[in-house]
Amino acid sequence: MASWNLKEKEEIEFRVNAIKQFLEMWHRYDDLFNHAFYNKEATPEQEEEFFKLKSQLARRHQYLLEYLGKEYDRAEPITPYLSDTVTLQNMIGIHFDFYKKLCLQWHDTTLRLNEALGYLLTHLDLEVPLEE
Repeated sequence: MASWNLKEKEEIEFRVNAIKQFLEMWHRYDDLFNHAFYNKEATPEQEEEFFKLKSQLARRHQYLLEYLGKEYDRAEPITPYLSDTVTLQNMIGIHFDFYKKLCLQWHDTTLRLNEALGYLLTHLDLEVPLEE
């Protein structure tokens, strides 16, 4: 096992921050989606934010898939989910069964990211380097 050093700590902290930043956007995207579904409304400002988040999420998730590797190994791409959530206006009238399917996809990604986060935080707390 490699010895713990500042570089290893910084690398783990970088990965932790990348996941936390993604999760913040992921939760905001879900908040906007749920608001549109339950309240049957979406403002132009919410629609614009939703679209921007979708673009950022697609790029950042692909980056996480490639960069994290082993600690995020059971993850699935989110592109099908993002493709199914076209606009907030489209989410207003979707069938409840489709809504449930989307929620399950969202939660699956959230769980996988939190597993990766837990893995990294454990290594950070115990000062154990990541395996190569």
